[in-house]
Amino acid sequence: MRITEQQHQAILSAARRAFGPNVTVRLFGSRTNDQRKGGDFDLYVECDSDDADWLTRAKLRFLCELDRSTALAGEKVDVVLSTPLHREPRAIDQIARSEGVRL
Repeated sequence: MRITEQQHQAILSAARRAFGPNVTVRLFGSRTNDQRKGGDFDLYVECDSDDADWLTRAKLRFLCELDRSTALAGEKVDVVLSTPLHREPRAIDQIARSEGVRL
C-alpha cells in the first residue's frame, strides 16, 4: 500500500471530524498496489447518515481539510460515499469493498 503514516492519519482524522467517529474509510485503486507508480488517492467512505444535505456538507468539509493537509499537499483525492441512500449496490461499492484496504 503506497501511503505514508502521516497521510493515513490525516485522512482518518479528517474523515472522523467530517463524518463522525463511526466512519469507515477504505483506500482502493492504484495506491493499494506497491508495484504501481503515481495515482490519486481513491477513498471509499462508509457513513450511516441518510441526510443528503448533511452528507454533501460533510464531504465538502472532508475534501477541504484534506486539501489543506500538508501530508497530502498536491495530491489528487477522489471520494466515493456509501450511505443508506444508496439502496442499490453499485459496481464501485463491490470493487472498493473487495479490493480496498481499511484505514
